Amino acid sequence: MSVSRRSRWTLMAGLVLAIVALSALWYATREGPGPQVPAHGGRYLEAVVGSPLRVNPLYTAFNDVDKDLATLVFSGLTRLGPDGTVLPDLAESWEVSPDARVYTFHLRQGVTWHDGTAFTADDVIFTWSALSDPDFKGEPSLGQFWQQVKCAKKDDFTVVCELPQPFAPFLAYTTIGILPRHRLEGLSAEGLFIAPFNEQPIGTGPFILRALDSQSALLESNPSYHWGEPAIAEIELRFFSDYGSAASALRDGQVQGLFLSPETSPDILGQLEQDKKLQHLASRRNSYTLLYLNTRTPPLDDRSVRQALLYALDREAIIADRLDGRAQLADDPIVPGTWAYSDDVMSYRHDPQRARSLLEEDGWQINSRGVLEKEGEELRLTLLTDNDPERVAIGQEIAQQLRAIGVDASLQSPAGSELVRDFLLPRHFQAVIYGWDQGYDPDPYPAWHSSQAQERGFNLAGYSDENMDRVLSQARQTSDLEQRKALYREFQQIFAEEVPSILLFYPVYNYFIDKEVKGVSLGVLFEPASRFANVHEWYVKVKRTGSQPSPQPTSWRTPSSP
Repeated sequence: MSVSRRSRWTLMAGLVLAIVALSALWYATREGPGPQVPAHGGRYLEAVVGSPLRVNPLYTAFNDVDKDLATLVFSGLTRLGPDGTVLPDLAESWEVSPDARVYTFHLRQGVTWHDGTAFTADDVIFTWSALSDPDFKGEPSLGQFWQQVKCAKKDDFTVVCELPQPFAPFLAYTTIGILPRHRLEGLSAEGLFIAPFNEQPIGTGPFILRALDSQSALLESNPSYHWGEPAIAEIELRFFSDYGSAASALRDGQVQGLFLSPETSPDILGQLEQDKKLQHLASRRNSYTLLYLNTRTPPLDDRSVRQALLYALDREAIIADRLDGRAQLADDPIVPGTWAYSDDVMSYRHDPQRARSLLEEDGWQINSRGVLEKEGEELRLTLLTDNDPERVAIGQEIAQQLRAIGVDASLQSPAGSELVRDFLLPRHFQAVIYGWDQGYDPDPYPAWHSSQAQERGFNLAGYSDENMDRVLSQARQTSDLEQRKALYREFQQIFAEEVPSILLFYPVYNYFIDKEVKGVSLGVLFEPASRFANVHEWYVKVKRTGSQPSPQPTSWRTPSSP
């Protein structure tokens, strides 16, 4: 039986399609599943404002440059995901006892220090013992915390920690970089603080520090890194004294990246935004600026007054006019983008008419001076801030907006040290513009639980509410993440209804980086060094030398994904 020409063509086309499909499948699977990045190579240079002091994770609270370098050189037992979820790092897994007081960490085996020595539980115990040393020279609150934790080695790859009481944020504390016992054993707290190791550190992180001086730090990829060798072969951090000179170096092509703080001049930001060779990444910090209201003094002990003040403020105008858009409107004490945030909680928008109505319903009336008055008392409000020009400008704008609804508002701006000593700590204020850094864990207990309203506590608003206390206490005692989420949603609702203080904005940080650098991803920033959270996944196009045509990547590999 003969086969027609059309039938033969159909059979040939089918055969070709089958071959193409099989070839595609082979190419897709021959290197295993997962995202692929260009093969190892290339160099990345970043401008950094400041200079290093001690590249040691125990002391990085004092210096952002130290933290940048420590993030590249060291690893913790855990690490933070883009939304702040605690993920495995040097610890493969952990269990929490039913009473939420005992944590058992199972360490990753086969990890080596940059000098080739094996990483074990001894290194973990050494590091955490150094933190709990009564003579610890780092951040005092960090040492005080670790003094309450009892940790012991069960075997070479198991560490058990016992807490005096349940404390869910504990896992976030285990992100601190681990030190090598074999390099530092026997040093006193003072000896560790001044050790030459702090200039020639050895870690288990993605990069090895090869050279460090007052001008720059040169780091080389760690071929034994437990998440796979980084694609970029070398990173250099070049130190600058100010953002102006650093930005000039970036525009001139001397460096490939620059991370800007929210305080950076709008002129510098605008110039970099216009540079076509740069990609612009922006992310909010896990912190906020707010107008603390002293809820223990009239008239701010009245919820209707606090709500009215919030309605009266055009916070978006403040961000646009006083901050040149370098911030995002803050509606919630749980920062958006973090795992604890719920987006279905009520928020307030500028509504001066609603503000006046609330005050009228509460008995306030405009008097002959154009000021709100109730039972013979005028609604007067003294705002405080430090003498930073930007915060003074924000304070002036807030006072002006409050005067527009009949509040007799004025501004005072003592020096920063005086503001804290004479007004904040003794709670001698009505309203103050200040910032709150949430840290690694979303736990709002320190800022809003009534037990923290004492002079040395951080509940500066002096706010007290039984329901809020209950929610905050329960949330820090459960290790069940979903239960914590539900409790924090309840906290958000209480905060929105009660308005214990007025949230203003979340600071926004801007990262400018050459478009040839790929794979950079910013989540919520828990500190400036959070920009390096996935640095082992970054890559650059590797240019060939000589007469060879330049590049399309011809070699690819699949990274080890955390």
